[in-house]
Amino acid sequence: MRKVMLILSLLLVLGLVACGGGTNAPAQPTQPAADSGAEDSGAAESESIATEPVSLRIWTHQNNAFNAAYQTQIDAYMAANPNVTITLETFDYDTYIQTLQTSIPAGTEADIVQMFGSWVCSYADGGSLAEMPANVISMADAEAQIFPAQIGGYICNDKLYGVPQEFNIEYGATLVNTAAAEEAGLTDITSGWANWDEFIADAKALTVTQDGVITRTGYNYTAADALSASFYSLILQNGGQYLSEDGTFTVNTPEGMAALELLKRFVDEGIIDPVLFNGESNWVGESFFDGSSAMGLIGPWAVPEYSGDYPEVAAVTQYVDLPTVSGTQALVAASGWGLAVSQRSPAQDVAWDFVRFIALDPANAVQWNLASGTLPALQANIEGAAADELVAQFPHFGPWLGLLPFAQYEGAFPDRDLVWYEITYPRILSFLQGTATAEDTLVTLEREVRETFK
Repeated sequence: MRKVMLILSLLLVLGLVACGGGTNAPAQPTQPAADSGAEDSGAAESESIATEPVSLRIWTHQNNAFNAAYQTQIDAYMAANPNVTITLETFDYDTYIQTLQTSIPAGTEADIVQMFGSWVCSYADGGSLAEMPANVISMADAEAQIFPAQIGGYICNDKLYGVPQEFNIEYGATLVNTAAAEEAGLTDITSGWANWDEFIADAKALTVTQDGVITRTGYNYTAADALSASFYSLILQNGGQYLSEDGTFTVNTPEGMAALELLKRFVDEGIIDPVLFNGESNWVGESFFDGSSAMGLIGPWAVPEYSGDYPEVAAVTQYVDLPTVSGTQALVAASGWGLAVSQRSPAQDVAWDFVRFIALDPANAVQWNLASGTLPALQANIEGAAADELVAQFPHFGPWLGLLPFAQYEGAFPDRDLVWYEITYPRILSFLQGTATAEDTLVTLEREVRETFK
């Protein structure tokens, strides 16, 4: 999700988001019957929760697909609850951040606010967000029904403060330009790789160099999200942990060194030049779709993001699972976009009922995912008819649905974005560029991240 930090001002103003953005119109949401949904969401339903007129506001960042999906669900909810009026108010991304930062302390925020998972606890710890009522969903049921990697960001001091609606993930599968692979004689590349040696051999075959300069990288993994997610995922796959249960951050370990060594091997094998290809130059999204990267590590939101401008490339693009270390599948993922309720809302019961309706009812939740082009946060929706519908509409989702159960929540950092984008990414990039040793990189990274906990 580094799209949220590095180039997201531009993309989100255009209605795009790191988590994806489908453009298809959503199907009509369902209003559960009076006695249904208790097993799914932990809430008893009623035909209309409000017996007197209630007006709610919901704030979101501007994203055309997201907000069209929200409006469809709002209209359906209001049709089933005629005493409830819900007004959707949206802001471009930068303005939204500023609005949250100023309005929440002032107590003027909307009843329902869209949150990214890494933001939730900072607002909950300040007393601004309402705790999830147990009659909407209990903690146990939430942990059972929602993927751990996604619900993790919404749990603060063992209390639940909202519901994620989409699965945000940046590691586990790579974009592959199958036309470029075929030209290089790699006709079976979509079947995947048994190990990193096989992957590196294919990536080298896909790399194009002219006069000693790489003009097409075989594998572009050096943007901020990709590099950070790779490093921490590889630590897990090597059998380590970077954040202990007591909150101690540790990467100066054999597992941390093994992760760095593999990331450096791609450079040493001539697959990529991290000076030419990184978060600021030949960024992976543009680089893959403009043809200067044959494979690129970026989340599934990228395909609908770029397919309109690069239809010919999108037509030959597939995701393929990356190899694992010793066959151990383990990934890190950020908690994605979801909804929380203001502690100051005078109609919290209705606000939470709408959150339940849109995010915890599987039928409605998957329609929101279909409309927004996002992966589901609900475990129920990666199987059966919901999964079939998602893959039918977004074929590139196929590999990802199988990876989601292996993802681990990135962890509760005081400032996750600071750790990811201002510490981890530049430190590892400097190492890959040859301006720092592996030993110094691990020592410095560990010290600087630990300082954020003080």
